[in-house]
Amino acid sequence: MNKGRKSFGVFLGRLFQSIPPFLYSWIEGFFKKEEISKYPIIFIVSMPRSGSTITYQILSRGTKSYILTNLWNILYALPLFGALVSRRKRNDNSDFNSDRGLVNGIFGESEGLKFWKYWIGQGLEDISEFNVKRTSYLRKVFGRLLNKGHPFFSSFLGHAFSINYLRKSFPGSIFIYIKRDPLSNIYSMYQTGKEFAWFSLKPKNWDKVLDYSDAERFIWQYKNIKQKIDSEISEKDTIIVNYEDICTNPHNFLKQIQEFAKEHKINIQLCLDNIPNSFYVSRINPDQDDLSKQISQLLNEK
Repeated sequence: MNKGRKSFGVFLGRLFQSIPPFLYSWIEGFFKKEEISKYPIIFIVSMPRSGSTITYQILSRGTKSYILTNLWNILYALPLFGALVSRRKRNDNSDFNSDRGLVNGIFGESEGLKFWKYWIGQGLEDISEFNVKRTSYLRKVFGRLLNKGHPFFSSFLGHAFSINYLRKSFPGSIFIYIKRDPLSNIYSMYQTGKEFAWFSLKPKNWDKVLDYSDAERFIWQYKNIKQKIDSEISEKDTIIVNYEDICTNPHNFLKQIQEFAKEHKINIQLCLDNIPNSFYVSRINPDQDDLSKQISQLLNEK
């Protein structure tokens, strides 16, 4: 686990983010922006603790593409400027560590909570209304930046609640749906989030299950997020991949994504030398401990 959440860079970033955007967002008025008919954007959708961060790192470092960096997220209100100052820098470190989704370093891969919350209105809670006006501006920013040979990858947990909106707002975009063994996924959610009143994504009616036992609450959360994703994905623009397979053979995973993207007129250039041959896979056995037994039993009952 890294110390990125306590770094001086994070402190400065949060200090900058506390400045009202209207004081500096006018800067982008000097940059050309345009809309395009097809957006070469690949959105990653997943459960919390399902391997989205390591997958994002593999896609970032194993392809030639735009990714949302920590710097870009700090400059969230200047999306074009943030992209331009980030694009010539990549995080090619052999260190694939992260701390609950946070990757260290100014050019480390960022989920972009601040970025996506500001531009489309989607945070970690399932919502019904999005920010259409700001999304329209973001389309013009991506229209300036992207082309079919240089796509953009985004891995934000909130995408799980906004698939249809993203599909409509950015025509031509595709989705990678990461699945993990349910027991291992829920077990990891529990171990990571047990200290919080509520951890990560909030499906509709989340506040009505706060009196559930911890195990029941995490299972309810998992199932409701999964139901939301499953209701909006489409085989026409979505590839389903397993976390375990990604870690076992990341090179094959990248080639799969390359082929799937090619079918949708998005050209991905691979950089396999930046990616190890495999990663450690954590899988929980139903009889591993009391918690795994409890979760396994509840999963079988519901």
